[in-house]
Amino acid sequence: MSPEEVPFVKLKLRFDGEKIYTEVSEQSLAFLSKGYGQLDKENGIIVYSDVEGLYLLEGKMASVVSGNSEMSFNELLCALERKNETLWRDYVIYRDLRNRRYTVKEGFSPDLIFRVFERGEFQKEAAKYLIAPLSEGKSIKLSKIKHLLSVCRALKKEMVISVVDRRNEIVYYLASQVDLRNV
Repeated sequence: MSPEEVPFVKLKLRFDGEKIYTEVSEQSLAFLSKGYGQLDKENGIIVYSDVEGLYLLEGKMASVVSGNSEMSFNELLCALERKNETLWRDYVIYRDLRNRRYTVKEGFSPDLIFRVFERGEFQKEAAKYLIAPLSEGKSIKLSKIKHLLSVCRALKKEMVISVVDRRNEIVYYLASQVDLRNV
């Protein structure tokens, strides 16, 4: 049965204080094929990033249980924010990209937080973009941007700087390095 033929049933996710996960099932594999979660073959589970868990919960595609009680979006957010102070900013970016129908996976570092796949290219092509998040009002050194650009270039990816303002609105800037020596 293909992922499109699987009848929609909410995912039942568990939160153990450290990670969000579910058992491998036909339903969880259908979500996996759409870019949600990471298969942990050793333990027979699918593990979701914090932002994926929040997105699935907010979108009513999943419920999250901790212990014996079901968690609300705010309860899960507060529990996850204890270990990641930039979680809200990262979630706002993730949600915006997912709502624009991009497949978004975890990136390579806190400075390049997401890999973004062109629409319809997940599992066919490598990610095209790496997202470098910034919060409005925070400064970043030009040398750091240059370093991130060189990392993206080495990985054959395009760097997108995502600036989140105080109203949670996002502006995306495609960044590239220009060599003006031969102009």
